[in-house]
Amino acid sequence: MEKNIPLDLYKIFCAVVRTGNMSAAAKELFISQPAVSMSIRQLEERMGSTLLVRTSKGVRMTPEGKILFDYIDQALMLIKTAENKFMEMVNLKTGEIRIGASDTVIQNFLMPYLEEFNIKNPNINIKVTNKTTYESLKLLKSGAVDICFINLPVDEDYDLEISPCISIHDCLIGGAKFKELSKSGIRIENINQYPLLLLEEMSNSRRYINYYAQKNGVVLRPIIELASSDLLIEFVKINLGLSFVIHDFEKSRIDNDTIFEIPVFPPIPKRSIGLVKLKNVPLSYAAKGFVNLFKNKTKI
Repeated sequence: MEKNIPLDLYKIFCAVVRTGNMSAAAKELFISQPAVSMSIRQLEERMGSTLLVRTSKGVRMTPEGKILFDYIDQALMLIKTAENKFMEMVNLKTGEIRIGASDTVIQNFLMPYLEEFNIKNPNINIKVTNKTTYESLKLLKSGAVDICFINLPVDEDYDLEISPCISIHDCLIGGAKFKELSKSGIRIENINQYPLLLLEEMSNSRRYINYYAQKNGVVLRPIIELASSDLLIEFVKINLGLSFVIHDFEKSRIDNDTIFEIPVFPPIPKRSIGLVKLKNVPLSYAAKGFVNLFKNKTKI
């Protein structure tokens, strides 16, 4: 039969056992001695057994009292440990944040925020999973990551809370072999006259370029498709063809010596990088701490 005994009665009982008498327990708990005595009587009545024997030197446990103390004291210690661990997480003394993002976004956008958060919260474990936009969203929905940073736009999804972070724009680049195009530019309807190097179809950046081209009546026909923007740029540098990259992330590599930006008409519309979390799903304190730092820095 369930006793439904208040936790405070157990705490008072253990305090009396540890201190050896009612007075010392009362001082430790900041309550009166009569309150301690009354609590012990209530506990004994509910348990149906004498737990403590009062002596001139204090109290001693009965065999039943010792059994109860051995287990209850351990339980109270576990509760205290749980409280301490909880407060460590609340105060960002421990915990983990799990982030999903593409390698391009991690390297060119997230890195300084991850570095600052790590400096301020060295005991928080930061786990970053390198995935494409839609793979990152899949991880988010499965609970494998807390938040993700993705290339927008994406299909509308009412389960997601999306906050655009920064505006980015794509550009066309070529090597020295295509230097003249950097002066004259190229119309998108003529793009397939040149060798094209593009990201793989699963990339949201590739999907965006595909959408832009299709809106202008063009289906892109790349000769090479890769998963890495870095590798595409290296291929451009050795004149294997033209490629689309995010100008904001790669402008330092467009040196007008080995790599040139080529104007494309009509211009490619700007897009955004977005921070995504699940609606109505609370973040851990670690994840919330990172999001707060990120939002304060980016003013989103």
